Amino acid sequence: MQADIILVSNGPGELAAWVRPVVRQLRRDLPEARLILALVPCPYASGNEAKTAAGWPEGLIVWTPRETLAFLLKPHFPLSSQGIVLFLGGDQFFGLGLSRRSGFPLLVYTEGFVRWIPWTSRFLLSDLHLHASLRSRGIPASKLSVVGNLMVDAIQPQFDPARVRERLDVRTDCPVLSLLPGSKPFKLKYLTPMFLRVAEEIEKEKPDTQFVLHRSPFTPIEQLEQIVKEEKYRSITGGTGGRIEFDEEKNFFWIVTDGGTRIRVIGPEDQYSGMAIADLALTVPGTNTAELAILGIPMLVVLPLNKPEEIPLDGLIGRIGELPFLGARLKRWMIPRLAGSMPFVALPNQRAKRTITPESVGVLDPQSIAKSAIALLEDPEQRRRIKLDLLQVMGHHGAAGAISEAIKDQLAIRFSDKLPATRGRE
Repeated sequence: MQADIILVSNGPGELAAWVRPVVRQLRRDLPEARLILALVPCPYASGNEAKTAAGWPEGLIVWTPRETLAFLLKPHFPLSSQGIVLFLGGDQFFGLGLSRRSGFPLLVYTEGFVRWIPWTSRFLLSDLHLHASLRSRGIPASKLSVVGNLMVDAIQPQFDPARVRERLDVRTDCPVLSLLPGSKPFKLKYLTPMFLRVAEEIEKEKPDTQFVLHRSPFTPIEQLEQIVKEEKYRSITGGTGGRIEFDEEKNFFWIVTDGGTRIRVIGPEDQYSGMAIADLALTVPGTNTAELAILGIPMLVVLPLNKPEEIPLDGLIGRIGELPFLGARLKRWMIPRLAGSMPFVALPNQRAKRTITPESVGVLDPQSIAKSAIALLEDPEQRRRIKLDLLQVMGHHGAAGAISEAIKDQLAIRFSDKLPATRGRE
């Protein structure tokens, strides 16, 4: 089929959890379509999104945020006469803008937030609760389809954790704590040193604990090495540093902290299989919490507010927050209040509307985090309950297929294509 499908997205979490499974599905279902990934400006971007997506085997055309903005200002890229704009992250305004510029209908995948309702052909929803909420707000059923949770499709857990441990040279008779400081630059700078110190504190009390740190596809090893060596961010969170060593025989990296704790670095090639070997994970709010939940891995989710002025914000507030003097003061006042207004920060807790897996928010130190982690490591029954609840709350596989069907449906309606029309559940 000769059609252009413009996928709008922004940061590392959205690319990994939303864009990736949709791209795989579309390449199977619409092999002749041209897939264009239009990256949009985002304060949470790692800077490596375009390079990562360009390396995917499905053969995307990738626009950097600058190229997307240039197209919005003055279209310079020849498009097909038929196509779709599919929003998969960022500010929905960019989806609207690309729809207006291209003349293609706009589909929006969302887990909660909707805008530009009159100009959106269909909202593709993550669950039935959201469908009911939007219907109660008067949004027509004709604009709503429940497709499911895309994050479940992103993870294809076809592995045995015991065999993965053996392959990764991780013992099967000792507990594993996974460290996931995220991929966004501000998280990496402040959280990596903190997590290294947490590992040192846990090792003092439980010396048989094994530690693994997950390196995101959007974090080059050179960036991680620089962060581990850098001293300026450690004092803010009570963290520590170290050095990176490469094991040539086994072909993997270690972090050796200043206190001597050894932490195995797991690369992007083992992104999900590496998560699955953990008895417990220490992570920050974001896509990681959903990925771990889908795998059933109990986690301790921490949101340190030790230096709130370093946390980026969206929109006008974010721009004001970048102003000299005034911006830092505003963030120090505003961010703790915003965090305090959120009932939950972990995505599975948000979906369940209750605490399934523990969270800690505020001015935090490595010692208190280590104490909480040790308590969970020493309570297998609590971890088992968390695991079962996580698996139940995250939903089932099939969202990418439903989105593909919705795209074919819209193409058939809008452009009188010969494909059979198929509809999502309304």
